Amino acid sequence: MEGRAIATTRTPIYFDGCFGWLHAGADGPSSGAATPRGERPVGVVLCSAFAQEEVCTHYGMMALADQLAAAGLPTIRFDYAGTGDGDDRAVTLAGLATDTVHAAAVLRERCGVGAVILGGVRLGAAVAMQAAAGIPDVAALMLIAPVLSGQAFMRETRASASIASLSGLDPVPAADSDLPLNTNGFHWSAAFQREVAGIDLTTATAPACPALLIPARGDRRPGKLAAAWRAAGAAVSEQPFPDYEGWMQDPTTNETPQATFAAVTAWAAEQGAGAHAVPAYPAVPVAPMLAATDWVEEPVRFGADEALFGILCRPRTQAPASVAALLLHEGSTHHIGNGRAYVALARRLAAAGFASLRMDLTGMGDSPAGDNPRHPHYDPERIAEGVAGIDRLADAGFGKVVAFGLCSGAHTALQVTLADPRVAGHVILNLQKFIWHYGDDIRVAVRDNKRSLKGYLRAMRNPGEWRRMFAGEADLKGIARVLSKRGWARTRHAVRSLLPPAPGSETALVREQMQALAARRVHATMIFSDEDPGLAEMTMQFGARARRLAAYAPARMILLDRADHHFNGREARTRFYDLAITTMQTVTAEHGVPTAPAMAPPARAAA
Repeated sequence: MEGRAIATTRTPIYFDGCFGWLHAGADGPSSGAATPRGERPVGVVLCSAFAQEEVCTHYGMMALADQLAAAGLPTIRFDYAGTGDGDDRAVTLAGLATDTVHAAAVLRERCGVGAVILGGVRLGAAVAMQAAAGIPDVAALMLIAPVLSGQAFMRETRASASIASLSGLDPVPAADSDLPLNTNGFHWSAAFQREVAGIDLTTATAPACPALLIPARGDRRPGKLAAAWRAAGAAVSEQPFPDYEGWMQDPTTNETPQATFAAVTAWAAEQGAGAHAVPAYPAVPVAPMLAATDWVEEPVRFGADEALFGILCRPRTQAPASVAALLLHEGSTHHIGNGRAYVALARRLAAAGFASLRMDLTGMGDSPAGDNPRHPHYDPERIAEGVAGIDRLADAGFGKVVAFGLCSGAHTALQVTLADPRVAGHVILNLQKFIWHYGDDIRVAVRDNKRSLKGYLRAMRNPGEWRRMFAGEADLKGIARVLSKRGWARTRHAVRSLLPPAPGSETALVREQMQALAARRVHATMIFSDEDPGLAEMTMQFGARARRLAAYAPARMILLDRADHHFNGREARTRFYDLAITTMQTVTAEHGVPTAPAMAPPARAAA
């Protein structure tokens, strides 16, 4: 989460179904006029990782792009088509390489660079190597924790999926199956799995340009490849990656690998020294918006110093309802949502006639941390950022809002609802805490975020859970400690629930909050998976099965079976989407006005 301010500019851009960012020096990229032929500096194309590994590394990639740009190397990073904020086409390995070739052309056209350095992380490193053949004048390759053996990568990916709780809902199919693989809500088609498994770069031909290899700790393949390239006469450098594990983990607790990025930037700057001629390249149209049959999206920056970033999605062919959705992410992802859930939800809402803003809190996704080093979730100072999102929707003509959030994002959505009367409803999933005490450690919350006893009993039917236990990967002592702690807490609250809550107690405050929402006729929809640990909090505040919640109508609690904590399972996610649209319709019927401003047609592709 940490980072330092760097004097660079970031410009969002769409091209060929991809969404990307151009990072340049403080003066920004060129105006976009035709690049004059002549001598130009070197630029950098960064190819992202894939699926959950991209989520883990997303914020760090922004930091790396900033550092490269500050060193005089204009940089582009981007979501491949079919991923992130890109369009919804099927993902193929050839498509990822083509996107990279187009990204290089956009960087050259918009920033006036000559040769390019191709860099990639994990699967993105393999994509960069494949794309290099289609890009004229590649100055260097930077391969960061590269996937050199697709077969080993897919074996590890499938093994991780098989021991995850999600595998009990969406089982991992056989390797030769034609069924998709679900990892953290990301769906890998059978064809794409086979393509990735077919990657074998362990004996790749030595490149004509200099190369930097930074292996993940314990991976010997990059070192062997470097030795083979060096023996073939290539200029190869190697760097250790001591901070890899701290980066490649849930964004709630991960850390940007500043030391490694400093070394990468220094190496790239050496390769970029001197001027390079601009080779011929195809023109790739760029645009300020992305549109499909039912929706149109545009990137927006807002809040103090425009430090906050989001994607505004609106219906394309109909005037939107006057009530819009504000999508607030949790700690384990950024504005795209777990497994791209918020991207899919926003586009479904648009098809149903509703606009939405999916936004990043500072220190996550594409909103820089600024001067606040604390994790954004459960931080009361971030409530104002959610209100800034409501302001941005109001500027677009939407007077009322329904706030969405999951887990820690549910807490943020609840607090934003309490803070701003323009919020007429919320849909919050698996809320863990109504009240967060300022100064509590987010890492303690993560440690104590265990499943319910019912969840563990159900998990015993999942072979993957037994494999985790026998492999020593299950925190049995922590599970016992947390379940025991919850049991005592439930017993205490059961006794106390026979009497009215003590004035000033946490339960009294929670009920006062719900009474305030009921007085505003806020449609508070709280959805829980039926084995989520957050149900213990509901029981402590509102009694068994939240029976006292009925006193705060139109608030309601909905239990969904066969749902994991993040609603990554295919069936649970579809039910969530349906409930979201129903809630938007209900809130609009009570709080909306006839129509909001119609969406202007998408702008022409920029030259």
